[in-house]
Amino acid sequence: MTATANSAALHSAALRAPFPTLTRRGRVLLLGVPALLLTLAMLIAAVFAGAALMNQVQASTTSSAGVEAEIVTVSAGDTLWSLASAADTGTEVQVLITQIAELNDLDSSQLTPGQELYIPVD
Repeated sequence: MTATANSAALHSAALRAPFPTLTRRGRVLLLGVPALLLTLAMLIAAVFAGAALMNQVQASTTSSAGVEAEIVTVSAGDTLWSLASAADTGTEVQVLITQIAELNDLDSSQLTPGQELYIPVD
């Protein structure tokens, strides 16, 4: 009878709990860790969304500040010094040469005839 009673007890226990029972640590691992990770992911997404909304470029109807310049075609024998000296801007020649070089992305002081340069004007 003992074998039958044990067999019946095992059979009824198997019918009652189709899934294994979890301890407190098992429930934390199975439910708590994924919930914590999901909450953390949502928090990170909210931070990035907030940063993206705050970092919007604002369109403006006002014109951007720039340098007024005239286009000059280089002739044979022209140098940056001669072009800067001929410009009537009231700026020192050396400063104007630097501005011309920056404005036209010049790597050297060599000019070729027919080249068009932007010369700052006041």
